[in-house]
Amino acid sequence: MNTKIHPMASAALAALGALALAAGCNNTADACRDADGVRVCGEIGASLYTVDMSSTPIEWPPVAVQDGSLIVARGDQLLRISKSGAVTPMGNAGQDLTVPSADESGNLYLMGGGQSGAQVKALDGQSMGNARWQQNLAGAPVGTPASVGKDNVYAATTDWTDQSTLFVLDRKTGQVVGSRKGASPAAVLPDGSIRYLSGLMPSEPVFNTDNATVTRYKNLVAEDANGKVLWTAPSTTGYVDFAPGPKGETYAVTGGDHVLQRVDADGKVKWTFSPDCNNCTVAAAPTVTRDTVYFPVWEKKVEPIDPLYAIDVETGKKNWVYNGFGTTKSSYNGGKLLTPGGSAGTPVDKFKTQHHPAGRPVVAQDGTLFVATDGALSALDKNGQVTGLAIYDSSAGEVSLATGFMAQPATWINPGVRPSPVLAPDGTLYVWDGAQLRAFAAGKPAIESAWVAPFGSTRNDGRIPQ
Repeated sequence: MNTKIHPMASAALAALGALALAAGCNNTADACRDADGVRVCGEIGASLYTVDMSSTPIEWPPVAVQDGSLIVARGDQLLRISKSGAVTPMGNAGQDLTVPSADESGNLYLMGGGQSGAQVKALDGQSMGNARWQQNLAGAPVGTPASVGKDNVYAATTDWTDQSTLFVLDRKTGQVVGSRKGASPAAVLPDGSIRYLSGLMPSEPVFNTDNATVTRYKNLVAEDANGKVLWTAPSTTGYVDFAPGPKGETYAVTGGDHVLQRVDADGKVKWTFSPDCNNCTVAAAPTVTRDTVYFPVWEKKVEPIDPLYAIDVETGKKNWVYNGFGTTKSSYNGGKLLTPGGSAGTPVDKFKTQHHPAGRPVVAQDGTLFVATDGALSALDKNGQVTGLAIYDSSAGEVSLATGFMAQPATWINPGVRPSPVLAPDGTLYVWDGAQLRAFAAGKPAIESAWVAPFGSTRNDGRIPQ
C-alpha cells in the first residue's frame, strides 16, 4: 500500500554528517562534552535527559506548554514529561491515535480517531484532563494537529479515497460552523485569516522514492477570519505543501517540478525559486521568519548532499546554502548492521552510511538554527556557519545495500522522517525521532513570529502569533 504524505505533515528526510563533524570535535576536545552516550560540541547546550519510548513510539510532535514541560501523545495515551525528564501519565485520550495542539492559554486540542471516525477534544489547560467539549467528525484524521484560530478550530479529515474535508469548529463550544470539501489542513495568520489547499489532483510519487506518494491540490485558497474567500491561486502542476508568512504572504511548494513560490497577500505570485544544485527539488514547505525562508532540498544522485537553503523573503534570492550535512563514510569498525527502514534481516554496510538534513530548522531569537538530523542535531548561525552539534547515533542515516568494491547501482534506504526540533519558551531544545525524546539546555528561546514547519509554533497550533 502506498503512503500518502499530507501538506504540513511531510517533513523532509535525511541528516547531518555526524562523523565528519565528530572528527572536528575531537580536534577541539575542550569544546565537547560526553554524557549518557551523547557528544555535545559548541553552542547546542548540555544534554539534559533522554526518554526511551521505543516500546510504544511517539507518533506525533510533542507540545511545549507554559511551564516548560511537554505533552506527548502515544497512540491513545497522553503523557506529561517534566523539565527533569519525569514521565507522568495524563490518562486515556479515548482515541486510537491522537495529535495534540495547544492554544495561548495552555488548553489542549486533541485531533484523533480511528475506523469509527475522527474526533476533536478540547481539554482544560489548568486540569489537563477535564474535557471542555468534544466533537465527532466524518472521515478519518489525516495525522495533523487541529489549527487554533482566535474564534475557530480547523480540523482536517479524509475518507482515504479521493475526498478530504476541512471542518471549522467554534473554539468555545466545538460546534461545527462550516466545512470545505476537498481541502487540506489550514494555517492561521496573525489577522485571523486562513490559508489552505483545495481541489484534489492525482497523487504523485515522492522524489527519489518508489513506495510513497504525495497529495496534490489544484489551488491555494485565502479566507478572511469570517470565512469569506479573498482569492484563489491555481497551479497547473498543483501544490503539495505550504507555509504562511507573518505579513500575509504564503510560501507554496508546487507539484511536478517542486519549486518554491511566494504568493503575496493579494494572491499574486511575487517570485519563484528553484534550487541550483544538480537534479534536485524543494523537499517540503519551509520554516519562515520575517526576513528569511529556510528549507531542505532532495538531490537525486548516487551520493546526494541534500543541502539546506536560506533565501530572502522579499527577493527570492539565495542568501546561502549549507552543504555540510553529508559525509561519505562512518568511522565505525566492523562491516554490517541492521538499519530501521530496510527489509527485515537485510544487512547493510556501515561504511556506506550517508547523513542528510532531516527537516526544517527551528529558529531562536538570536537567529541560531537548530536542525534535527539522522542521529544528530546541528546548530547554524544566521549566516549558515556551524556553531555546534550533538551526536547520539552516528550509525543512523541513509544506507546503501550495494555490496562489493565500487558496487553499482546503490540502493538507498532511509529509516524515516525526522521532524523539526521543539524549542520551548525557556530555551530548552527537544528532539524526537519517535522512539527517543532528547532534551538539551540550548538557553535560547524560539522566535515567536516564525512559522516552524510543518505545524507552526511550539504549540503545534497551525498559527503565527502576533
